[in-house]
Amino acid sequence: MNKYHVFSLICFIAGIICFALGIYSGDVSAGFVVIIPFVAGSGIFAFLGFIFVFAAIILFMYGFAANSEFQEIDGSPFKKKTSVKGGGVVLVGPIPIVFGSNWKIAVVLMILALIIILVSFFMLRIY
Repeated sequence: MNKYHVFSLICFIAGIICFALGIYSGDVSAGFVVIIPFVAGSGIFAFLGFIFVFAAIILFMYGFAANSEFQEIDGSPFKKKTSVKGGGVVLVGPIPIVFGSNWKIAVVLMILALIIILVSFFMLRIY
């Protein structure tokens, strides 16, 4: 995890906080259409939330590009060898599809998928 990924996480959390403050003040509304979440708003919190989340996505992608650049040591350029470990979760309705490059990542993503399903279930019950 490099500095771009850390800053991306900070921007994403700031965006979520701005959305939460906007929902609390009534400027932002959120919900689900079938299985796709949406956020809509017209106030400053909605604007800042969208800016922070957009910056988080850009910084996250740039963090991977920054890791794979050439590095020059002792005057000879070479590509540094990196090992990329990752995975993902695709939620198709209530059914999670989890994939990862090793078992530790897959287990963490399974737990994350379960948490996301439970949170979205309780959010639908509240609203």
